[in-house]
Amino acid sequence: MNETTIETFNQFAEEYADFTFPNILQYELNRFISLIPKDSKILDLACGSGRDVHYFMDYGYEVLGVDASENMIKEAQERVPKGQFKVMHLESLDLPKEDFDAIWSLDALSFISKTELPKVLTTLHDVLKPAGLIFISVREGEAEKEIEYEKLGKSKILVSFFIQKELEKALVKAGFEIHNSFTQKGEDFTWINIYAKKK
Repeated sequence: MNETTIETFNQFAEEYADFTFPNILQYELNRFISLIPKDSKILDLACGSGRDVHYFMDYGYEVLGVDASENMIKEAQERVPKGQFKVMHLESLDLPKEDFDAIWSLDALSFISKTELPKVLTTLHDVLKPAGLIFISVREGEAEKEIEYEKLGKSKILVSFFIQKELEKALVKAGFEIHNSFTQKGEDFTWINIYAKKK
């Protein structure tokens, strides 16, 4: 995530958290939960307001939420006082190898430069236990574009868009096996959703 984007999330952290925390993506969260063991340890990438960390905790999972925005982590800690959170950049995750059973990456890879994707996927592969599950959701499209974010005071931030086959190929190259890959129409964008397992 570039510094301008981090500064924007820091500036509008409270408003962003107020907007996103109540909007639970229950269907996809429950699908993810159905695919992992009950005692799984989950890594939530770009956890934002802590909404999904809270949801996973309600089901008894151990969860670590990471985000590059210090103020977003503060908002998450306020909303989920018993949650585990760390300020961490996706491009330089400092986590033990084979420590997590599953990774939840909802709209996280959208905020890294596409040139960083292979390195980030390799790191995610490293921190997953053997046969660990990863869920990735990103916007469908090409290249990197500035988009106006209503939830961030209509600020313009740089977002990476992906082609489904491009992301699938990158995951396979990083050592993952694709289990389910599909697109879903959203309000403003079409989303690519992929479930993959570490080989």
